[in-house]
Amino acid sequence: MLTPLSSFDELSLGQDFAFGSFALSQEEIIAYAEKFDPQPFHLDPEAAKAAPLFGGLVASGLHTMGACFGLIMGSGLWRAISLGGSQIDTKWPAPLRPDETVAVTGVVETLKPSKSKPELGVATMRYTGTRLADQKPVIEMIATHFLRR
Repeated sequence: MLTPLSSFDELSLGQDFAFGSFALSQEEIIAYAEKFDPQPFHLDPEAAKAAPLFGGLVASGLHTMGACFGLIMGSGLWRAISLGGSQIDTKWPAPLRPDETVAVTGVVETLKPSKSKPELGVATMRYTGTRLADQKPVIEMIATHFLRR
């Protein structure tokens, strides 16, 4: 658990954070896909072998995103100051396969104190989920946070 921030003003450009790691089992990947993303390369290991882009079972990008965001928000860093956000631009540069461990990090990209609401600021964060086995990113997110000052 990270030390919770008490104000937007505690952030600085380039500041980085480590949020921990996760792995998704084959069972978790399939269960998520059955409910939210029923595509063969997420649902069936045998059918996934024929998928030209992946050649095997992979986690849904949305599942990967949710697992990363669960670590980020569960870290406690934003707990006292988060007022929500307005967008998350996401890329999935590499697939995530069952039981691969992903480390999640974040870097402060921009900081903008609000002129119209001096009690808040807007931070843009770059979050990356990196597969530990080969150090390849499996997800990259640019997220906008509204934060208390």
